[in-house]
Amino acid sequence: MSSSSAFFDAEEVNFREELEANDIYGSENSEEFEQLFEKSKQAKRNVTMLSTTLQTLIFQQNDIGTEGEIEAIVEYVLGAAPHSYGGSLEAREFRRELIASFEYEWYEFQRENPNVSISQAMRILPYRFILLPMEKTQLEMLTELNSRRMGSGGLGMVLLRIWYIDLAGCTCSTLRGFPFDMKASEAILTTMERLFSITNFDKSKHQGLTHVFKIQGRREYVYGDEILINFRYIRECVTQQLEINVLVEPYEKIFLNGPIFVPSYSYPSKFSGEHCANICGGDAPEDVSAGMSVWNIHEKLGIEFEGSLCNLVFSLERAKEEGVRAGDTLYLAMLVEVYYGAKVVCPPQMTDWVMCNELVASSEPNSFSSVKWGKKNKLTFDILLSDAPRELKLCFTLMATCGERFGAVTSLSAEEIVQKAKERFGVRKPDEYHMRPVFFLGVTSVQLFNYLTYMQTGKLEMRLWGTKKKANPMCPIPSNLNKNDMGVSLVFPTFNKPVFIPNVAPPTTKRHDWEQQLFASELCLDENLRESKVEQLKLLKRILVSDPLTELTASDKVLLWKHREELLMRPRALSKFLLAVNWLQPYAAYEAHSLLKRWASPEPMDVLELLDIRFVDVVVREYAVKYLNGVTDYELKGCVLQLVQVLKHEPYHDSALFRFLLKRSLQSPNMIGHYVFWYLVSEMGNTSVSERYGLLLEQLIRRMPERRGYLHQLYVADQLFESAMRVKDAPKKDRIDCLREHLKGLRLPHRFTLPLNPAMECCGLDIGKCKVMDSKKFPLWLVFRNFQEECEPFYVIFKAGDDLRQDLLTLQLLELMDSLWKSCGLYLHIIPYGCIATGEGVGMIEVVLNSDTVANITRKYGGAQAAFREEPLMNWLRQFNRERDEVERCLWNFICSVAGYTVATYVLGIGDRHNDNIMLRQDGTLFHIDFGHFLGNFKRKFGIKRETAPFIFTPMYVYMLGGQSSPIYVYFVHLACHAYNVVRRFGGTLMTLFMLMLSTGIPELQNVEDISWLRTVLRIDSSNEEAKEHYKQQISLAMANFRAQFNDYIHIVTH
Repeated sequence: MSSSSAFFDAEEVNFREELEANDIYGSENSEEFEQLFEKSKQAKRNVTMLSTTLQTLIFQQNDIGTEGEIEAIVEYVLGAAPHSYGGSLEAREFRRELIASFEYEWYEFQRENPNVSISQAMRILPYRFILLPMEKTQLEMLTELNSRRMGSGGLGMVLLRIWYIDLAGCTCSTLRGFPFDMKASEAILTTMERLFSITNFDKSKHQGLTHVFKIQGRREYVYGDEILINFRYIRECVTQQLEINVLVEPYEKIFLNGPIFVPSYSYPSKFSGEHCANICGGDAPEDVSAGMSVWNIHEKLGIEFEGSLCNLVFSLERAKEEGVRAGDTLYLAMLVEVYYGAKVVCPPQMTDWVMCNELVASSEPNSFSSVKWGKKNKLTFDILLSDAPRELKLCFTLMATCGERFGAVTSLSAEEIVQKAKERFGVRKPDEYHMRPVFFLGVTSVQLFNYLTYMQTGKLEMRLWGTKKKANPMCPIPSNLNKNDMGVSLVFPTFNKPVFIPNVAPPTTKRHDWEQQLFASELCLDENLRESKVEQLKLLKRILVSDPLTELTASDKVLLWKHREELLMRPRALSKFLLAVNWLQPYAAYEAHSLLKRWASPEPMDVLELLDIRFVDVVVREYAVKYLNGVTDYELKGCVLQLVQVLKHEPYHDSALFRFLLKRSLQSPNMIGHYVFWYLVSEMGNTSVSERYGLLLEQLIRRMPERRGYLHQLYVADQLFESAMRVKDAPKKDRIDCLREHLKGLRLPHRFTLPLNPAMECCGLDIGKCKVMDSKKFPLWLVFRNFQEECEPFYVIFKAGDDLRQDLLTLQLLELMDSLWKSCGLYLHIIPYGCIATGEGVGMIEVVLNSDTVANITRKYGGAQAAFREEPLMNWLRQFNRERDEVERCLWNFICSVAGYTVATYVLGIGDRHNDNIMLRQDGTLFHIDFGHFLGNFKRKFGIKRETAPFIFTPMYVYMLGGQSSPIYVYFVHLACHAYNVVRRFGGTLMTLFMLMLSTGIPELQNVEDISWLRTVLRIDSSNEEAKEHYKQQISLAMANFRAQFNDYIHIVTH
């Protein structure tokens, strides 16, 4: 290799500047860390003043079920604030609906099973984690791996070491082999027959009972009619060529085989559109005794602000933040936008600017209890009420400016202010505050039609939520019940009867309006396209194969509607067609609903796209959920993170998706319910969703027999956060002692599982092995004792002050890629380690044992200079792999894992890649950690892009592969290109999963433009051969990129 100085010159690197930057990766965002930590502290539950009831529930083993005990858990999980779990009228009504639905279904169940109590009927079966059946290529891959370990006689065999108790009370084991495709029940039966024939087996404890296999050291079981290789633990062990240890556990036959009650919550709701249409007169859109149809109202949507804006609070701290000088004048105006989903349906409107009193230079906040609206307090929107869809929403944002900026602001229209908010107001940097002509003080929203499908009429009092951002249509903004917050009075048009939106065919006038609009749209088509059906079909084909990010043009929408009958037998065309529907035309919406009933049934996972914010129509969303009912628990677990997020897009609390998540959580409490619970809990600090999420959490706690397990997990997480706070405040030299001292004083439940994984069952901490890690955010390295004696403990990193949502999403997508590759016969040794957020800025990460960072390995074999050498990884791995078969396996693991992670990090655009967040396991498996940047958001310093390689693939890696001329390297390139093409085939799925996460508030995932990175790197329009050549070029670029090595060098020097 040439001297490093030559590379410095070529790269135009200021070496001294790089070193003086010190913590080039770590010191950034320290302010964000402090803010997250403070938010976590504010949301912390009081774990030092537990009620007697809660202490009993946490620390004792008696049964649970009384109403008082359940209420205690609900209050602990949700808090006492009314908005946490439903203080609005809509929430209270919906809670009553859920209770009525549950009671009705329980009544029906008891009619058939009169002798079964509710505790028996809702018991939780032992936890099974069942995967999808294997594709042929995956089965062949596993069979080949199996034969390497067991020889030709072990083809397609699962080898189980089965542990049992003999007559003397001693633990014994027997080794048994079973075919991949043998049912678990058959394997258990043959095992018990074998054990009963053994003279020293204690038969007395097993007579008349049924049995299951319990995985050693985990709260996970194998039983039932599923074949052995479909159980997750077994398949993973076979894939990784590990020994499988199980214990025999007896159960009462009635426990496993008796009737189980799982409420479906499908009891008809009085909130449904059909019900409201019926109570309002059935199928005629005309005045009836109970109400009048909105289709009979021929005026535009209008509202009026009445009286004053009350309880305005504008603190001096906020004034300083916005660059408003003491003594300056404050001006206010209300911005109102009308949305259908995330789409603005007509130009926004705003009131006149009104002047407030001068700001007073004092430490107290300034309150203006009576700020009267100006002359322009009536706003009219360019949309007819008779055209308004049920899901239409009005978003209100209270805007402010100061006297010295007022002149520049008065010339801006509402549309210009909204545009400027998109361009500049979204980025909040201290040096840009003076550039912000307008800033925001509060938001609220209201659905034009309420949850009973009646239109808002007359006077409406609303309280605003204090915020620094414009109202976001992607999230619900619930009613603010705090009477001390800013308040406004709205007046909607009034009529002599309640106004409803019918659930029947629109009147003929609406059909004529739509037909005329269609005719005009077709006339706007290009003449050649209008006259040639061949050209139309060509364009239609291109539209249907386009990715989910593609915006449809006006011509695209006309063609999709024109050929709708021809698309009925193409399930995947449905999303494109629905995007072409003009939902502001009642007849178009009615026609689309009719076509849904005739459309060819889609694959369950293909309907996920219909739940993003673009598809807000209630009927469409119900259609999507109907087909989601067909997914397995394993498939659902892979997208439940997204489903919890898109619950925010539902116009009303009562939705098919809400009921679906509740039903499937109760049906599968460990696989689905566990993760739904924690995804909800982690966002309860977000006031925009706390009411809706609180309703779902409340129902889970009330109906789930596992509620005490949730209480234990939450209590343990809260106690660990208390430890993290103590450590943060301690001097550096005393942190480990401080942690261990605090852990010694903790009182933990006798038996509990971890939020990270419900199969991790613990009985305490091994305090002597716990420590504080050397990182700016002081994560805790914790070792939990396994509840099963003599089994391996659980190693966990507990983080406070770190937003884990992006890591959670990235790891989910890594797991998806891993499953896609395995289904195609590629085992690339991806390690999607466990990760869970337990609150805002708080969470747990699974430790991958027997591994170290590439930085530590490099430092050990030559210090910082070793970053430019080729042999450190090889030297480190030689310590642990000395035998020939170990060396071969180690090299194979390295080849496959590097291929997998280069593709995954390239496709996901993972940034901040350096040797401290790339790790190597002793068996040769390389993996990445810490996913704080993705979708092409690479690290910059002083405006210079620090990362210029498409992914990390340094000469150190090439050396491990034998150099560029070796057959191993050639195989690696082939493997990586194959993996890249597999991911490209499912590019639409990746885009959809990202789109469903747009409402999370992740800084690097704010809009569709952020996801366009995937379109660039996946090259969806390229052939497989073209994509292969492209990826080969990326490998060459990565290998030749000196910047990656230099970044590694700097990182070792500064750490």
